[in-house]
Amino acid sequence: MLLPTPGRKLVVTTDVLVEGRHFAAALSDPEDWGWKAVAVNLSDLAAMGATARWLVLALTVPDAAEVKTLQRVYHGIGEACRAFAVALVGGDVSAGPALSLAVTALGEAEQAVTRAGARPGDRLVVTGPLGAAAAGLALLERGDEPARALLGRFPGLAAAHRRPAPDLAMGPLLARAGATAMVDVSDGLAGDALHLAEASGVGVEVRDAAVPLAPGVAEAAALLGRDPAELALGGGEDFVLAAALPRAADLGGVLDCGRFTADPGVRVHETPAGPRPLAGLAFDHFRPRG
Repeated sequence: MLLPTPGRKLVVTTDVLVEGRHFAAALSDPEDWGWKAVAVNLSDLAAMGATARWLVLALTVPDAAEVKTLQRVYHGIGEACRAFAVALVGGDVSAGPALSLAVTALGEAEQAVTRAGARPGDRLVVTGPLGAAAAGLALLERGDEPARALLGRFPGLAAAHRRPAPDLAMGPLLARAGATAMVDVSDGLAGDALHLAEASGVGVEVRDAAVPLAPGVAEAAALLGRDPAELALGGGEDFVLAAALPRAADLGGVLDCGRFTADPGVRVHETPAGPRPLAGLAFDHFRPRG
């Protein structure tokens, strides 16, 4: 039986990664797929102020899958479990039309933080730079010599897509510092800031100029003919944390990039040309790519 430490709350999350949607053999290795399946779920636990403890995995395998590929996937899962000090304690395997990895992660928290609690006047903070995974994926998909050269200059871009490193330690720290709402940045800061505002019934203003860009994002945007802010606000899969933090809260390691307001009708990002709606910028799992 899996029991949390006495005095702590059990926190549970689940997420699924599907081949062709979240990973592709042309852009990453099977070990990366296993690592990523673990990492994205642990990021969700951190976003609730929890420390990860256990995982269970449901694996769907197509007929064409090779045993050696699955062994490599499990090797990546093992690497991530050791790196993040979490135990894989069970799961299931089934045949299916595509390779998918559905992970349920369990952790424990002294005080769980949800998305619904941001208050007018709270700061919008993030725990790290944004845009690397989106830029890395776009360059990997482009695949020409300029893209490869840029990936060579900024290897963290490809790594951010293939092997995300969630900011696990900051979740409990933010909870103890008084974070009123929190989410991990998986769909892009625009969408995840909206998640906080919608769940809390408040407005939110993001300052584009204050959004921290990961190294290489500006250079990638220039090559791709895209706005760097677009990659940071709408790219997704950064797996840093975004939180509503009271103005008086004193916590290092966070970067202010906006604020929550009383008017729920105002959910915008401030651009050089003026305020623009946040809606429609984030990654949408059901929107066709390309």
